[in-house]
Amino acid sequence: MLACSFFFVGCLEDERKVDLEDLKRKLDGVAFDKESTNKFIDLAKVKLAELKIAERDFKKAGEINESISNVTKTLEEVTALIDEVKASLEASELGFEDYQAKYRAKVRKDVVGKNLDLSATKGEDFKEVRVLSVNPVEIRIYQTSGPQSVPISEIPKEVREMLQMSEEEAEAHRSKLRDNAKVREERYKEWKEGLADRKSEAAQKAIAKRLKDIQTEVEDIENSMNLRLLKIQDLKSRSSQWQRDYSLARGDKQREKALGYSQMYRDKAQKLNDLNSDGNLVIARLRSEEEDLKKMQQPGG
Repeated sequence: MLACSFFFVGCLEDERKVDLEDLKRKLDGVAFDKESTNKFIDLAKVKLAELKIAERDFKKAGEINESISNVTKTLEEVTALIDEVKASLEASELGFEDYQAKYRAKVRKDVVGKNLDLSATKGEDFKEVRVLSVNPVEIRIYQTSGPQSVPISEIPKEVREMLQMSEEEAEAHRSKLRDNAKVREERYKEWKEGLADRKSEAAQKAIAKRLKDIQTEVEDIENSMNLRLLKIQDLKSRSSQWQRDYSLARGDKQREKALGYSQMYRDKAQKLNDLNSDGNLVIARLRSEEEDLKKMQQPGG
């Protein structure tokens, strides 16, 4: 009986020992989990702090983006306003240039037939000269010795300003004339080169046709010039008649009227003379072309 009691007590002690060890293991696990939890909480706090900082940064970034958007919008509005002002200025400049061109043309047209004083640069013989025409590079005038041209470089400053003449416009006009002459020369050269093959039947026909056209053009120009010569004689006769009336007139009004008509008919005659001079230049060019074409013709062509 006593032995059984000892055995039972020993069993209880073994069982309690087992329970204590199991409990210790459980407590060790709990301690481990608590430490991990504390670490997790600490990390979470750090992460939360970082997230709060990031949140503030994002908020600032949003404010910055909004400011950038406002600045961009303002910049676009300013750019649009600048474009509008620029377009308005360009339109104003074009309008002014158009007005200036019309005014210049009117002033130059109105001065034709009137007297100008060019004595400041040309001498006393040019005190009162009648204007025949005005272009950007010169003034065509009439004197007792006949018509002549006064280049822009010899025109007094006051007259140039009145007629809106400038070296820039003169150079642009000269450049345009040179370009036009160059184009005509190149076209004529191309036309001649196109007929270089003298053996070509088509080329020979083209040469013959052009020679015929040249002859027709020359005849038309000569007919027009002959008609002008008759008109010139009539105008000169009328001018002379009014000149005689001027010498016989007794009153100032009669003399002024006679002088005005005499000058008017003389100016008209001079303009027709100028046209005939231009006609002679055209005929000379056509005759030169005619000679070139005849050299390109085959015998019997």
